Amino acid sequence: MLKRVTLLGVAAFAAVSIAACSDKLEAGLSCPLLCPEQTVTLLDTTIDAVVVDTTITGLPPIGTENFLMLSSHGDTLDTRAIVRFDTLPQTFTINAVDSTITQIDSAYLLMPLLTDSTHRPSAPVTIEAYDVDTTGADTSSAALASLFRADRFLGSKTFAPESLLDSIRVPINTDTVLDRVTNGTHLRVGLKIVSGSGADLRLGSTQLGAPITLTIKASLDSTATPVSVTPLSSTPKDQPFLAGPLADYTIVVTGGTGATPELLGVGGVPSRRSYLKFDLPSRLVDSTTIVRASLELTQVPNRRVDPLDSVYVYPLAVLAAPAVTDVSTLLQFLSNNGQFGLDSLLLAPGDSGQRVFQLVGLVRTWHLQPLTVSPRSIALRSGAEGQLPGEIDFVSTKGPVELRPRLRITYVPQTSFGVP
Repeated sequence: MLKRVTLLGVAAFAAVSIAACSDKLEAGLSCPLLCPEQTVTLLDTTIDAVVVDTTITGLPPIGTENFLMLSSHGDTLDTRAIVRFDTLPQTFTINAVDSTITQIDSAYLLMPLLTDSTHRPSAPVTIEAYDVDTTGADTSSAALASLFRADRFLGSKTFAPESLLDSIRVPINTDTVLDRVTNGTHLRVGLKIVSGSGADLRLGSTQLGAPITLTIKASLDSTATPVSVTPLSSTPKDQPFLAGPLADYTIVVTGGTGATPELLGVGGVPSRRSYLKFDLPSRLVDSTTIVRASLELTQVPNRRVDPLDSVYVYPLAVLAAPAVTDVSTLLQFLSNNGQFGLDSLLLAPGDSGQRVFQLVGLVRTWHLQPLTVSPRSIALRSGAEGQLPGEIDFVSTKGPVELRPRLRITYVPQTSFGVP
């Protein structure tokens, strides 16, 4: 049963004379074409169609991020990057002959930069590197954060904003690298950004195909060839499908907003996605022609980090089979941006007000489709996921009644076309 009815014009369910050029509406995303032969009744209703909504934190999963994000915003936000070099070369080429590495003249990390000019730090920043190899919980943010200390310092370099272009080099301690090379052990590096003011920097990742590389020069001889190493993880042992993504990843040391039942969070750090499941009356989905379907959400301000730095929010269809019930899994099987005609909105975290996402292209696909074939659910995802710390928050179905999500449907009943 419909829970709310919105007035169209001055009366509920008012009949409007429009032109229809044939016995059906066009299947496109716009309203029907106009021509003089036939009167069509347009009805409009707003319903509480969202029956399940929740926010899942930590998506994409650790190690599958397209970017490594370094952030420094004091007590508000501090994120760092972990890069694993679990296999190191023990030989190099000099005078066209392979030789064993017994000394290292220099070693540095080459870091691809993906930060555009809009989000480039406005003041000098320092990138610090630390030895974060541990036998403990090697993916625990708390355990790894404790290893960023003076006795594990590997090196640093300060960069002016104008020098942050395509890539940067940070030298690291040659004694530490030589020790790991000669003993055949891990070199695991933690990266931290230090700034007198808030700063963010996006680094390339293995997932993106633009990883941070370690370059070792074992001799001053001009004929010696430097050796470059890309990230590789060997743990968890005997589980390469889990170890592979952990070649490099981002950790959150401080900050990061926690999900609350009253809000649907999108983006932020650690990144989050929101899930909404719909339940529409069958007489709306199956016995009408839907002209417009608008998801109405209420945004509330989130001013923790970069409140004015706008990000795109995308509504995406959930494509996982209905047999999948775990929401974290569901939110990893999504349509592409723009698929089903679902448009994004550019929103600033610090803003508030009603936001409307057009879903008609997706809702029309539910016509006469059983739930076992076409799950009626969407995800909300940030276009800057894992790249920027800004988070967009909407009121959920557990928030104040007047601010909860609603679906507004404009439709034509089949009787308008002579169907009883």
